[in-house]
Amino acid sequence: MSIKLGEYSFTGPFTSIDEIKDRSGVYAIVCKVDTEYFILDFGESLKLRTRIENHDKKDCWIKNCNGKLTIYAHYTPFLKQQGRILIEQELRELFRPDCKADKKIGFPEVHF
Repeated sequence: MSIKLGEYSFTGPFTSIDEIKDRSGVYAIVCKVDTEYFILDFGESLKLRTRIENHDKKDCWIKNCNGKLTIYAHYTPFLKQQGRILIEQELRELFRPDCKADKKIGFPEVHF
């Protein structure tokens, strides 16, 4: 399954870090509560799985998700870091995540 965040297609939801490829890309940390979705964070890395496993905000994601914590990945095999950073910044401006499940997202921003 995939979702569209902004102009980008993300693969997921992944509920285990083992499902994430250790490749370059942009990730979205999403909390699903019943049928509602809340974006907690966005980030980018050359190695997504490694970055998410060792992220300094991981405890914040877990603490603030009162539902199912999921991860979505947008793999970017042909982008260098600057390209990934631009995608991350664009998505942060659009969704304004703050590590709290208090900003519901849904149609039309997220398309399943």
